[in-house]
Amino acid sequence: MKYLLSLLAVFPLLIVELAHADDPDPSLYQRLGGEPIVTRVVEQTIRSMADDPVVNRSFEGINLAKLDAKIVLQICALSGGGCKYDGDDMKLAHQGMNIGQREFYALVEALRTALDANGVGEREKNELLRLLAPMKRDVVSG
Repeated sequence: MKYLLSLLAVFPLLIVELAHADDPDPSLYQRLGGEPIVTRVVEQTIRSMADDPVVNRSFEGINLAKLDAKIVLQICALSGGGCKYDGDDMKLAHQGMNIGQREFYALVEALRTALDANGVGEREKNELLRLLAPMKRDVVSG
């Protein structure tokens, strides 16, 4: 009887565990921290660049809040967050800006700093950077 009662007590826990056994791994977007962390990282990255006199020329006259929102949406779409990015492709968005290597790598460093400041893990940081890296050829022209 005790055995049966013990089994009945454990049975609901076993059912819950089995129900979640087939759950896929969380998306990169979820592991980054979802919308709140991605938004904060993007805002910090863009503000850092816009405030840096060495590289801020690319942000002159740009609506930073609108830019932030587009980048958050783009990262959400790229990292499995379920969003649909509806902005310009990177080549068109950066056409005529003459962005050089120095500016691009300054952005990467600002992004790394913001990811670190928001507690994003190394695995997630590296996965995100790998997703973004191919954009370099469309952004850098100078």
